[in-house]
Amino acid sequence: MVVPALEVVVVHHRTPTLLARTLEQLAAHRPDAPVLVVDTALDPSLPRQLDGAHPALRWHAAANHSYAHAVNVGLKHTRAPLVAVMNADVEIEERTLHDLTAPFDDPSVALTGPLARTPSGHLQDQGLPYRWHVARLRWASRRAARSADAAPKAAVAVPWLSGCLVVVRRSAVARVGGMDGGLRFFNEDLEWAQRFREGGDRCLLVATEVLHVGGAATPPDGRFLVEGLRGGYALTRRRGPRWLRAAHRWGVAGYAALAELAARDAGRRATWTDVRRRFVRNDLDASPFGTTLDAPVTPPVRPPSARAAR
Repeated sequence: MVVPALEVVVVHHRTPTLLARTLEQLAAHRPDAPVLVVDTALDPSLPRQLDGAHPALRWHAAANHSYAHAVNVGLKHTRAPLVAVMNADVEIEERTLHDLTAPFDDPSVALTGPLARTPSGHLQDQGLPYRWHVARLRWASRRAARSADAAPKAAVAVPWLSGCLVVVRRSAVARVGGMDGGLRFFNEDLEWAQRFREGGDRCLLVATEVLHVGGAATPPDGRFLVEGLRGGYALTRRRGPRWLRAAHRWGVAGYAALAELAARDAGRRATWTDVRRRFVRNDLDASPFGTTLDAPVTPPVRPPSARAAR
């Protein structure tokens, strides 16, 4: 069997219209790259409905445990040296995958990702520190634009990349492992990039753009806030010094206490109470989710982080 140079894994959860659009774009722009849809709530009729949406399309059902789990299932069932992993709510352009695979001529590159725009046209906000890296990329793009030759898209090394769309080198995954399924929602992309970088690999933000709807398959459930904050602290606890761990933990506890007092409805107040108690008691090993993300919904709260939700 001939192993393709690139395979695409699309993680899907109950957004068939968006998935159909994504497959249409992949068929138009990369018909040569086999596509595996990892579906965490597979409707048996969907593969029939989308039959022929891409020349080389496969399906695999996976438990709705976490985004990381779905990504790891996709990596397990692909063979190419480069794998593009993307959400079903990401819209690529003609040269997106070409631009993201070009940097892999450098053997030190383990992971690449694009700039993602929201449906309103704004760049997806990854938080204040990350804006510096976006600014660096813009400066690099301006320098590249002045070049007379047809150079690849500008790219800059960054500490992490948004998991909405990345291209990963399989040999690098073999060294560091897949995504951490213990981080049930948020933070798994950041932690993965940290492991690549600790192993001496580079993660590159590339000056190519995609549209990311964002949050299309995420219910308005307060536990996602709890899990995001818990996962963020898990990263500090694993790698940060004692003083930083303490500052992080008690900082979240204090913020939660203020948010609890300011909450205008019982649902929001209950979520912030849960956050405060977890951080004060240091009860942060267990996720608020059980074996599945499909458990009953609890009241929603908007996360304090500016980072866009998947």
